[in-house]
Amino acid sequence: MDEQIDLHELLNKLNNEQIVFLLNIIFNNRPTEIYIGRFPENIIQSAGLNKDNPVCLNGTVIQINTEYSFTGEKLPFMENNKTN
Repeated sequence: MDEQIDLHELLNKLNNEQIVFLLNIIFNNRPTEIYIGRFPENIIQSAGLNKDNPVCLNGTVIQINTEYSFTGEKLPFMENNKTN
């Protein structure tokens, strides 16, 4: 018989470093898109996760990185949707 696991209880016991580790495992095995809303343009842009560093700690905050996080290039969706 399978034992039920209370995921809320499990996650509440983890520290941020352990959560980052868990998220890296999850994101490594599943396709994931991040949707970013932009105001005042009323645009939602999607981006894939950064393949080298999808999740990390930034101080005490869990940081999720998109494919555009570490690029010096102009972002394609910013070029196409300029506002005055």
